[in-house]
Amino acid sequence: MPLQQSPEEKRKSATKTFAKYSGMVFQLLGACLAGVVVGRWLDARMHLERPTWAVFLTILFMLGALYSLYRQLLRDS
Repeated sequence: MPLQQSPEEKRKSATKTFAKYSGMVFQLLGACLAGVVVGRWLDARMHLERPTWAVFLTILFMLGALYSLYRQLLRDS
């Protein structure tokens, strides 16, 4: 028979879960923004007309962050 949690324990658990997943969202957002900033800097430095590095690095950083989030979710479950 599973133990029943008190309302305060349920609230703490929900808050902890919310904080964990919102942190993951900010991690993904930060990686995308880092890709844009570094890519735009490289594009300006190389005098490129098209945002080649900005697009490439944004996708690369986003994929890296998604892989990291995937690993975290596997570890947590």
